[in-house]
Amino acid sequence: MGWGSASLRDAAQDSSLNSPGVYKIYYRGSLMKVGKAEDGLRKRFSDYYRGQQGGIAYLKYIDESNRDGVSVRYRKCDRSECRELELQLYDEARDRGESLPWSDRR
Repeated sequence: MGWGSASLRDAAQDSSLNSPGVYKIYYRGSLMKVGKAEDGLRKRFSDYYRGQQGGIAYLKYIDESNRDGVSVRYRKCDRSECRELELQLYDEARDRGESLPWSDRR
C-alpha cells in the first residue's frame, strides 16, 4: 500500500482512514514526528487536531495557533506491522539527520 497525504484537518475528517497505520507529521514542510496509530489513523489525527480538548493522544506541540499549518503523510498497514514500520521510519529520518523535534522517544 502506498502513501497518502493531507492537511491534518482533512485527515482528521477522512472516514477512509479508520484503519491502523504509520504516519509522518510535517510543519511548514519540515518533518517533525513519525508515529503509529494502531487504533486508527483518523482517530489519531483527530486527537492531534483537537489538541488538549481532544482525545488522550494530543501532541503538546499542536494547538489552535499552528494546527492548520500541519500536514501528514500516512500509510495504512496491518496493526501487527505498525510498530516495526514506525521504528523503520524513525531510524531512516534520524539517519538523514532529521531531528524530529515533536518526537518524544528514544
